[in-house]
Amino acid sequence: MLGIFSWRRLHGKDDHRVSITAASIRGEVRNRVWDYLQLAAISTVMIWAGLSLFFGGVYRRSVLANNINVYIVDLDGGAVGTNVTRMVLDTAVTPSTPVWLQNHDLNSVDAVKAWVQHSGWGALVVNPGASARLESALAGADHYNASAAMTLIESTGRQVVAEMLYVSSALTTTAQAVARQYAQIQVTNFQATDDPAQQQPNYAALIHPVGFVTVDVAPAGFTMSPVMSTFGYLAILLSIIGVLIMWKMTSFPFFARVRFCDLALMWPVLLLGLALVLSFYQALAFLAFRGPNFNSQALTYTTATFFKFWFTGTAVAFSLGLWLFNWFLHLTPQLMALPSICTVIPNVLSTVSTFELAPKFYRIMYAMPFYNGSSLILYILTGAHPTIGRNVGVLVAEIVAMTALLTLSIWIRQICVLRGISDAHGWFHGSRYYHSHIPYYKDVCADAEHQAESLPPRRAGVEI
Repeated sequence: MLGIFSWRRLHGKDDHRVSITAASIRGEVRNRVWDYLQLAAISTVMIWAGLSLFFGGVYRRSVLANNINVYIVDLDGGAVGTNVTRMVLDTAVTPSTPVWLQNHDLNSVDAVKAWVQHSGWGALVVNPGASARLESALAGADHYNASAAMTLIESTGRQVVAEMLYVSSALTTTAQAVARQYAQIQVTNFQATDDPAQQQPNYAALIHPVGFVTVDVAPAGFTMSPVMSTFGYLAILLSIIGVLIMWKMTSFPFFARVRFCDLALMWPVLLLGLALVLSFYQALAFLAFRGPNFNSQALTYTTATFFKFWFTGTAVAFSLGLWLFNWFLHLTPQLMALPSICTVIPNVLSTVSTFELAPKFYRIMYAMPFYNGSSLILYILTGAHPTIGRNVGVLVAEIVAMTALLTLSIWIRQICVLRGISDAHGWFHGSRYYHSHIPYYKDVCADAEHQAESLPPRRAGVEI
């Protein structure tokens, strides 16, 4: 089998070929060198476009964390609540930490949990009765649970990366600092008192007066959650890109021979079918993988969850497929990677970062299909931060707009094919790589004018 590659079988086959330095092909070599330099310039633009989009979205993340607000809620109303609230609000504000504010409108722990799950980032709650329990312990009561003083409420399902990096750490760090500061103040006050009745306190309550427990109202901290939807959608998108390039390269006969209305219907239907199939595989993969890594606290995975997961992926894949095919239909081969890079990087970035932690320019990522699809998936799996109307509305609007734009693109591409303006691979007339059996329309007009000029002039009264 490998004998077909043997050099002896090629003996004499190279006799009619020349060296790459031969004068006879020097012009062709010069053209190729110029083309490769152009490709290098285009590749430079593409790599810097991708790197700029990514690093521009994350490089100031640590100094924009104060765009996130977390809240202190005093449900105690006593000395503990007042002192803890003052300590929290006196916390130094730095660009790398969220800003602490006080919420006066919530009147129960359950109300705070519901508010955080629906729209908040996180909250520190001073629990009802904290002052009374501490006073009783300092008066000599045997049992005291310091952890019942405060509750830290977070919602990792809102945006997993931001919650883990900034919100959760801010809540925990602040609560620990408050506990240490409160203990120091209380021990100092105890040492300074002269009241004998205060000399037999519960020493555990004296040394550790306030503690906390953490509650995640929408847990998304299972192993794959930060990248689950990101890499699922990325795998779908990369699979679609190969198909779209193949369609572009092999669709020339369709544009030359098939009616426009049929083409305008065929491509969206094919893209929808492809999106349905690939997103179905993604939903199956998550269904199979969720077992050992799916947090038992997350919402129950039901049959309806599977179909929501499937159709959300379909909407994301369909909108991106329409968007990229619009570009591929008109771009020459050396430029086809540019829209792919400028599509993949922002979409991936929109799911692993959050816009409160990025420059204002990146608010445009609210329109990214990955972002809206991932937000829907997090809500489906955790119930956190419901923005269903906005997410579904954006995806539907993008599908409608991209379908209309694709219809226009198909019309323009067919005109370019039928008039000999571009060939099967997308090269335009005038390029050294252009090759089409359909004559260029200006050449046809010139030939017709030349033939008209070559005809003998008509004489009056004589029919030719």
